[in-house]
Amino acid sequence: MGARISLTVRELKKWVRNPVQFFVFLIQPLFWIILFGSAFNITNLIPSNIPGSSIIVSNMMNNLFMGAKNYISFLTPGMMSVMIVFTSMFSGISIIWDRRFGFLTKLIVAPIPRDSIIISKVFSSIVKSLVQASVLLIIALLIPGGLSVGSGFNVYDLLGVYSALFLLSFGFSSLFSLIVVRIRDMQTLMAITNLLNLPLTFASTALFPSSIMPDWLKTIAEYNPLSWGTDIVRTLILRGSLTASELSSITNDFIYLTVFSVIMFILVFFVSKYSFEE
Repeated sequence: MGARISLTVRELKKWVRNPVQFFVFLIQPLFWIILFGSAFNITNLIPSNIPGSSIIVSNMMNNLFMGAKNYISFLTPGMMSVMIVFTSMFSGISIIWDRRFGFLTKLIVAPIPRDSIIISKVFSSIVKSLVQASVLLIIALLIPGGLSVGSGFNVYDLLGVYSALFLLSFGFSSLFSLIVVRIRDMQTLMAITNLLNLPLTFASTALFPSSIMPDWLKTIAEYNPLSWGTDIVRTLILRGSLTASELSSITNDFIYLTVFSVIMFILVFFVSKYSFEE
């Protein structure tokens, strides 16, 4: 346990002590929520000079966007989940750098469990992801016309939000660390992450509700872990007080997300313990 903690702290110190990287990690949510949220504001599709436009927009937000006050309120939970996945995708980059500069060789021959090398990357990625998601949440709450939470939102809902984000980061950090165990060059890793990030994002409910998707895409989104995490966070933030059907839905999402995370962690644990090479 001591080795895992020490290596996790090392990763976080590298992150905090790199001013450029740390600044980019903190400022990136600002661009996502303001630029993307404003550019793709669905309510702007209904011109205000059309008679009854306010009623049309209100009905659309209630029926399609879970009663969100505006598109940014609907988008913010999805962006929090997307930022979690994007940060998790790069959890294994430091493994490649450690391998290239010889530090990984020192860790492998050191009297520490091999699995602690990968597990520390997963844990540090979780911390980074949750910090970034928190920054995005705060920004969305502070900007004019930003996030409007449900009237019944309370501290227990907030704990549920972070529990879902933790599981999402845990699962995807384990998944991408599993991928990088056998990769030896940065180009291959970047190609894989670029191949996966768009399908994961757009084949999910992060940006748009599944009800407006074609049937084939809706089916994919239902089995996408990013959708499970997004649906939990969005329901808790926008609804607050949950109905029996909403509670049942997010309970199922929690179960699916937990199973996904546990399976990914078990796989990366055994691969790093018995098949990790320098």
